[in-house]
Amino acid sequence: MCPTKKDPYQEVTDSLEADENPVVGSKIDSASPINLDLDSEDNSGFTEDNSQDFTRSDSENEILQTKLNDELEKNLRLQAELDNFRKRSSQDVLNAGKFAIEEFALNLLPVADSLETALGLQDQSDEQLKSGVELTLKQLHQTFERSGLKIINPDVGIKFDPNQHQAVSTLNGEENVPPIFSGNIIKVLQKGYFLAGRVLRPALVIVAD
Repeated sequence: MCPTKKDPYQEVTDSLEADENPVVGSKIDSASPINLDLDSEDNSGFTEDNSQDFTRSDSENEILQTKLNDELEKNLRLQAELDNFRKRSSQDVLNAGKFAIEEFALNLLPVADSLETALGLQDQSDEQLKSGVELTLKQLHQTFERSGLKIINPDVGIKFDPNQHQAVSTLNGEENVPPIFSGNIIKVLQKGYFLAGRVLRPALVIVAD
């Protein structure tokens, strides 16, 4: 006699209905609820800590306000000092210009004195007059040098420089004795002057074409 074949699906059904296999999740239904009462004694520390944090924030705000007031006061003082510095600087620039003119005028006085002396001399020879004029011109050049004024007097035959020279006309350089190359200076008509490294007046020249 053949043994009876068991139904596998029936075995699974029987095991699920047995008492030793309780329903999964049944313990969750019987679990006690979570206590979320924020007013209980367990949460008192939280409330106290918050009040302490607010107290510290107020103290920090007072410190920051004090520092802010100090910085504003410093800023006002700096603005006042800067305004005074600008006024002093402006006055110093005006005084420097006035004193520079004053010094230049004082240096010119000996030149004027020499000219008046030369004109006041009676029965002077041409040689004496020439010597007096040369002495006065030397004084004038010394005054120019002390004031930062330098003469632009190019030599004949050097290259024309438009930054320092001004050509008023051109001539055939080959006819000059000795010949002058094209673009070079043949003759200086009027001297120029530098003032503190800048061209105050260019020298007037004739250039070879």
